Amino acid sequence: MRTRITLAAAAATTLLALPAAAQAHVTVNPRSVPADSYQVLSVRVPNEDDRAATTKVRLSFPGGFQFVSYEPQAGWRAQVVRRKLDRPLQTDDGPVTSEVGSITWTGSRKGLGRIAPGQFREFRISVKLPGKAGDVLAFPALQTYSNGTVVRWTGAADADKPAPALRLTAAESAHGSSTRAQARAAHSGVVSRTPAAGRTARNVKRVAVTFAQRLTTGKIDVYRGSTRVNPASSGPRGATIAASFSRKLAAGSYTARWRAVASDGHVQTGSWSFKVG
Repeated sequence: MRTRITLAAAAATTLLALPAAAQAHVTVNPRSVPADSYQVLSVRVPNEDDRAATTKVRLSFPGGFQFVSYEPQAGWRAQVVRRKLDRPLQTDDGPVTSEVGSITWTGSRKGLGRIAPGQFREFRISVKLPGKAGDVLAFPALQTYSNGTVVRWTGAADADKPAPALRLTAAESAHGSSTRAQARAAHSGVVSRTPAAGRTARNVKRVAVTFAQRLTTGKIDVYRGSTRVNPASSGPRGATIAASFSRKLAAGSYTARWRAVASDGHVQTGSWSFKVG
């Protein structure tokens, strides 16, 4: 993963005077990336108003993004909103019922929490790209200024206010495929789930998910239907997140939902279902 830098250094590199020759559009960079790959994307937001500062940026996602993590920005608060899928997506971790809908950065309106006239800022996000080679993914954006003006970057590529977009290229070659396989192992490597997904278990007093790498933090919630079952203890230890219960779980259908932060800072979420007989 990238080398960690201080917020002060990040501010120095992302809040800069906008060169006169730069294209004054909200963009997602790089403009082309391999399909089915993990990438860090930069959302570049220039200020085009000579009399107001940018104080909020909302980026909407096309379909297929299962997770997004974001780099902290001094003076800015980020909020990720997920949207419900019309049809659950079946994965090795169980059914997925939602995907990333949007992320909004809201500034404090002072100091580094604003993009002043003549400046731009880059907001970095980590994602896994869906789709196939040749697809063009559009990310409609709303840019809000301190005077209340909202600029809608939602148009076609040849519009005055085009939506930020990127093109998916062919998957990486043999060397790149090896690198991508390593990334998958690091970022989505669930080693085991207890009880196993889709199985019927007995005498269940512990629900756990174990990963291929050590975790910084994480949580797991267990639901019977729509009701959360309160554990006696819950939390991460090493590469495992577990919820332990003082009594055996009653017979029925259960869903375990987890969120994990790996030692490299990567954020993952997932779920799986099982039954207790």
